[in-house]
Amino acid sequence: METREIIEISCPTLPDFRRHLRITSHDLDAELSDKLRAATRSAEHEISTVIAPSVFTLSSSFESTVSLRWPVRSVTSVKVDGEDCEDYEFDEDSLTFADSVTGKKVVIVYEAGLAQVPEDIQAAILLLAGSLFNNPTDRPEERDRTTARNLLRPYRRWEGR
Repeated sequence: METREIIEISCPTLPDFRRHLRITSHDLDAELSDKLRAATRSAEHEISTVIAPSVFTLSSSFESTVSLRWPVRSVTSVKVDGEDCEDYEFDEDSLTFADSVTGKKVVIVYEAGLAQVPEDIQAAILLLAGSLFNNPTDRPEERDRTTARNLLRPYRRWEGR
């Protein structure tokens, strides 16, 4: 099981989204924030990459190599059978335990997300969020989704790289 706490939606920001929609008041900020988060998650699913910096807590059965969300920025803590463990190595998408480490259960807390969000990914998120906001009950505009997909396509990661 994995949980996620988004640290912040840093790019694009709520003011960026308001400007994109040409909204000057703050009356709709809660709804706009919801749409921006949903669009960011949609873009993340499309490219298999964590965009918004987030803290993940992964709890699973022990394996010598554990897959993590890409790109991992740091590992905060690792526990094997409830005991702290420091005998591991990690890269951008996995954590590998030393041969001497064994156990039944592992809990890993780590931070993942892009350090900087490219402008075309930001544009795709704004298009998706705008489409969700402008069509709250209807199906989002296919034109906007297609444009967003085209902007995201170069960043798509396939399993196994």
